[in-house]
Amino acid sequence: MVEILRATEMGFCMGVRRAVQIMLDEATPEIPVFSVGEIVHNPHVVRELEAAGVRQLPGPDDVESDIGARTAEAVKQGRVAITAHGVGERVVKELAASGLDVVDTTCPIVTRAQRYAQKIVREGWHLIIFGDAGHKEVRGIMGWTNNRDGHSQATIVESAGIDTLQRLVEEFPGGFPNKVGVMAQTTHKMEDFSKFVANLMLLQRDHNFELHVVNTLCHATTGQQEAAAALARQVDVMVVVGGRKSANTRHLREVCEEQGTPAYHIEGPAELEAAWFQGVQRIGLTAGASTPDYSIDEVEARIRAMLAGVAAAAPPR
Repeated sequence: MVEILRATEMGFCMGVRRAVQIMLDEATPEIPVFSVGEIVHNPHVVRELEAAGVRQLPGPDDVESDIGARTAEAVKQGRVAITAHGVGERVVKELAASGLDVVDTTCPIVTRAQRYAQKIVREGWHLIIFGDAGHKEVRGIMGWTNNRDGHSQATIVESAGIDTLQRLVEEFPGGFPNKVGVMAQTTHKMEDFSKFVANLMLLQRDHNFELHVVNTLCHATTGQQEAAAALARQVDVMVVVGGRKSANTRHLREVCEEQGTPAYHIEGPAELEAAWFQGVQRIGLTAGASTPDYSIDEVEARIRAMLAGVAAAAPPR
């Protein structure tokens, strides 16, 4: 009998659940809510919200470019929503000045990271953000890092590797700063952020400089990663459910594979392959922070149906 075990922590986090509920409360098909950028990084939730009257503004998912023209053209009636990933300070001010009715669903954990970024820069530190430069959350945080002269005082670094940090130190314009603040994209892994800080200290061990480290990691995401790792050590294979664009879902797959367990990242049950479960006794199931409960249930039901089909097709002993 093959067992299917679920991680103790997985699926919708507080920030996504809050954002989705706010949008559902505010939108109707007659008076829609227009989302600034991609609503969430999960296609199933996007379709659910679209049916309820939530629309994404036209154009690329770049929250820092020409937002005023896009809102003026798209929003004839209804409201504009800032998504859970947040936006930069300029976008917030531009929306406020537009006179539009703004619904802010920014995750409180992201808001906290934005405020830390602004405070660090305004106190004269250069901020280094450990994160994905193309991620919506990181772009939004960067939008809060201008000094009082309007110039950004932040650098994004995507890798914790010693070689990447060596190049950062050597190629920093004007020399490496003597006052450095460090924070991370909220969905990064604690182990990677710790490695990042340790390597930075190692490279600068012969130099006097101040280092201000702020732990901006999301406790819910960290908890999901720990639960996924613990489950991966107990099973033969892991299935990770979540959107392709979801950074925290990708990290869940990574932490599972780091335990030596094969892990497969899927968006829905149609992507499951029977070959993954041949000869296994225990299957682990986890899901990203923007994955709704019904998606997890659908995946588990499909796995059980596949296993039942294999058992029915097996020749009698």
